[in-house]
Amino acid sequence: SKRTLIAICTGAAMAALWSATACAGPAEFARYQETMLNQGALTLPVAANIEYERGLAAIADGKLEAATEHLQAALALRPQYPDAHFTLARVYARQFNPDAVYHFVQGFVVTATAFASQRALAVNGVVILVLVLLFASGIVWISLAVRYFPFLAHTLEEALRARFNASAARVAAYLLLLAPFALLPGYATGAAIIMLVTWSFMHRRERALSFIAMAMFALLAWFTPTLDHYTTVADPNSLVSLIERANDSPADESLQRALTATSADGLEAERQTALGMLATRAGETENAAAYFLRAISIRPGTVIAYVNLGNVYYLNGQYDKALEGYRKAEQADTSDAVAQYNLAQAYIKTLLMSESSRALARASQNGVDRVVEAIALPARTRMQIYPRAYTNRELWRMAGIEGRQRNPGVLASAISSVTGQSARVGFWIAALALLLVPVVQQSVKKGRLAFQCANCGELTCEGCCNDDRGSVICHACSQVVGGVTSDRVIEALLRQRRQSVVVRRRRSIRWMTMWLPGLRHVFFGRLVSGFLIAALFSLSALMLWTRGYPLPQWDALPAPTPLWKWILPAAGIGLAYWIAIVSRQRYEVRNTRAGSSRQRAGDVNNDSASQMA
Repeated sequence: SKRTLIAICTGAAMAALWSATACAGPAEFARYQETMLNQGALTLPVAANIEYERGLAAIADGKLEAATEHLQAALALRPQYPDAHFTLARVYARQFNPDAVYHFVQGFVVTATAFASQRALAVNGVVILVLVLLFASGIVWISLAVRYFPFLAHTLEEALRARFNASAARVAAYLLLLAPFALLPGYATGAAIIMLVTWSFMHRRERALSFIAMAMFALLAWFTPTLDHYTTVADPNSLVSLIERANDSPADESLQRALTATSADGLEAERQTALGMLATRAGETENAAAYFLRAISIRPGTVIAYVNLGNVYYLNGQYDKALEGYRKAEQADTSDAVAQYNLAQAYIKTLLMSESSRALARASQNGVDRVVEAIALPARTRMQIYPRAYTNRELWRMAGIEGRQRNPGVLASAISSVTGQSARVGFWIAALALLLVPVVQQSVKKGRLAFQCANCGELTCEGCCNDDRGSVICHACSQVVGGVTSDRVIEALLRQRRQSVVVRRRRSIRWMTMWLPGLRHVFFGRLVSGFLIAALFSLSALMLWTRGYPLPQWDALPAPTPLWKWILPAAGIGLAYWIAIVSRQRYEVRNTRAGSSRQRAGDVNNDSASQMA
């Protein structure tokens, strides 16, 4: 699409700029920084990334002192640079410098507080959580199908053989079972079919798990459009992304044109303010004042517009007008740190020293230091007053407003790609399945369901079982003891058959359930551990495939993937498979037979003992 093409071009342009600057000499590099600062840039991410790359090269050469200088220079140019903090912590740790702890903690703090990091973590975190839940619950559904579809196939086989005298009744039965999945492909339809047709065979905990999994999918599908309102931050050409770039960007005509051309339903005041910020940095003070005044007329009481309007007047030497703008901002929000600090500077220019002192105290109490620390050191030293930028909370608020007008559908696209159905269709399918569960439970005739032989565990049913000797056994066990009258001989023959069948079934189940981690645990009723192993496998596979970011940061500069992003997910996959392979679940006959006139009290006791196990 056009927007995707623009995003790709934006990333390519940034990569080209980084490459050209990285190849420049010291004089050209310094000239580039000076140009950006003269154009009003608050941070220098390209220059910071170059210093960071130089620091990595110095580490590879064993020059830790040079690496420290480059990494500190990167943080001076871009204070909110988590990678530089983490790498500097690693360098200090090798030198046994206690500052390693500070930079390690600061790296996490910056990751949690910087909007660029918040945007990547929030959108990717939601997508990863949704995909992991879908994959893990998919393994649960597969396990239930592997566990109980043979019961259905046996019932269908007996019915086909009795009614149609079918010669390949078992093959026909499995074809009938698999036909709905071929005719109605998709995660929601597949899960709904598995839950409905196996519900009558499930034990209580399995029913609870399947019901919860289906209900979670229904809730996720229903609230997907709401969650997608905020995924507009992942679109580089959305208004909130452009405004976020305008927060600390130098004067940029292309960014101004993009802001002007982008729809701003409900956010016109914010767009005018962002245009005013860019005009201020370009030295177009009259245009900047016009933008800010237009924003104030659209939304009176806009603190950021009043503060930046005061800055325009301050830079022009109109300190009384600047004071008026700052006071308007103070009336709208007395806790705004930048407004209080700039108000103090305007008081100094108008020789109101006592008022200036009080304003400085309020600015310090409200955290102006945190605002200043987010500005690049070279830009910070040039400023008498500070620009008021949009905060993270304001940007997320704008994302919600823009998302209601133009939903990017990031999460909906992810769900549709994985499940093969739209989120809305998936919700209705899941909701219908949940409503039909009690209907199925009441309408299914329990006496016609297949169950396991009390001796060997092979499948049998009311039409092919035998209970002449006090326990319900399958036709094969009945043939083994046919014509034998001695109880001891009967017991020995049944034991011999049971041992041979159990050994064979153990081997077949082991090979049948080891191809997906968690499948065997759920098959044998270890539901919680099975789901956790499936989730570990799903998360590790997803992280290995995407290297941590299903939706990569469009404004990220080129950087090699750290080795740990390959090793850690691969280790998670290996661990999940190791648990699946070495797990030796005990095979026992689980009585799934429903109550009927022929059921013995001993069967009920066996069922209770099996559930307790």
